[in-house]
Amino acid sequence: MARGTHVALSSIFLILILYFLQGVNIGLATSIPIFLAVRGATWAHQSVFSFVYYPFSLKLFWAPLIDTIHIPRFGRRKTWLIPIQLCIAAILLLLSLYVDSFITASHVVWLAGMFFGLILLTASQDICVDGLAITLFSATNPQWTSTSQNVGQTLGHFSGFSFLLTLESANFTNKYIRQPLSLPFQTYGLFSLEYFIRFAALAFLAVTVGVAIFFHEKKEVPLTNKEDAHPLTISETYTAVIKLFKKKCMRQLAIISILAPTGLVATTYMTRVSLTKQGVPQANLALVEIPVTLVSVFSPLIIRHTKRPLIWFVRFYALYLLSAIPTAAYVYFTPQIISSSYYYPLLIVFLTCNEFFRVLRAAAQIGFFASISEERIGGTYMTLLATLSNFGFAMNSSAILYLSNWLPKKYDYVIAVSLCITLGVLWMVLSFRTIKRLQKLPRHKWYLFPEAIVDNTITLEKKDHRKLLDDETN
Repeated sequence: MARGTHVALSSIFLILILYFLQGVNIGLATSIPIFLAVRGATWAHQSVFSFVYYPFSLKLFWAPLIDTIHIPRFGRRKTWLIPIQLCIAAILLLLSLYVDSFITASHVVWLAGMFFGLILLTASQDICVDGLAITLFSATNPQWTSTSQNVGQTLGHFSGFSFLLTLESANFTNKYIRQPLSLPFQTYGLFSLEYFIRFAALAFLAVTVGVAIFFHEKKEVPLTNKEDAHPLTISETYTAVIKLFKKKCMRQLAIISILAPTGLVATTYMTRVSLTKQGVPQANLALVEIPVTLVSVFSPLIIRHTKRPLIWFVRFYALYLLSAIPTAAYVYFTPQIISSSYYYPLLIVFLTCNEFFRVLRAAAQIGFFASISEERIGGTYMTLLATLSNFGFAMNSSAILYLSNWLPKKYDYVIAVSLCITLGVLWMVLSFRTIKRLQKLPRHKWYLFPEAIVDNTITLEKKDHRKLLDDETN
């Protein structure tokens, strides 16, 4: 049947809140390199800390467990979502006790270890939310999955990064809050890093209790009326992942997704830290992020109804590479122009362009992933596809950060960005024809089993599906 456009507002709100909490943890992890840079951490230290993002690249190994094991009376997603978020709240409370001392003493390994555990649980929560979003939106408009993810994560990232860095700063708080209110100046901000982390823990706890009490999952409707349409077991789900890689289209998408971040990682992971090293105060950097975040919140809405998300993914990728060139030059000349009146307005323009194209690129990619995901293994399918991209980012970011430690200190950022842009252009040239072909594939070409149907209207016989699978494998 044709897909409708009506989506329950309660479903959108729920998914937004869950992605928001996820974004808070990601934003918090993103802010730590800034705190480390202020205290003189090297690119080697930053490379070590970058390993905290690897759980998003490894979650495929336990995604089938989350996708298949559940307590029916409690709900397929709530079975895992509730305990995972309670564990996140506990780790945040523990982290708040040690984070300041670890940063001050540059105990990067211990700091990375605790954040690795936090991001590990956050990645597990992401599996639950991805699966829940597919269930709620697949019958209406799957693009809402990527829109909700981008908007929710962006707002959460803003809270864990810009909001934190701004109000944690003593200089900003004294100048713009305490002075207008005639309050005495202090050597600390409105709140400290550890207090923010404790508040995040309480937020996770409150939302978890609310979801446990008020959200009731509906029983998922089988994809067909056939008797053999049944939920997959754990072994069948793991087997499904292996079979997915036997499909030629999936192997091609995997290679494209892993190599694509090569052109993006230097601009994505080094720009903010480089600005801090070039003399931009962390509070000012956080303020610059406010308009950047506003743009990134609303930009995914531009492509929420696109019919060719993979093609738009490449277009926004190219625009991101172009925007990285003037940004790199501007960061390089920061010490000479930071005192000028136009410095921060232009910096906002450059960073906003970067973020605008980055978010649209990600939204288009996630939208394509959602459009080809098979509902019965929705969480695992989305996790598999997202893992490929996340692994590319994690692997390339660790490599470029470590390499930058050996580059000339004055030119490390510019050289790294130039190298990545060159590799990104090469990736586009070599992969564009394949991307166009993958976009044209019908949706059922990405499915595994006879129970998978085309637009929920045509049920193929098992032998036809088996032939289709064999054709794709060869």
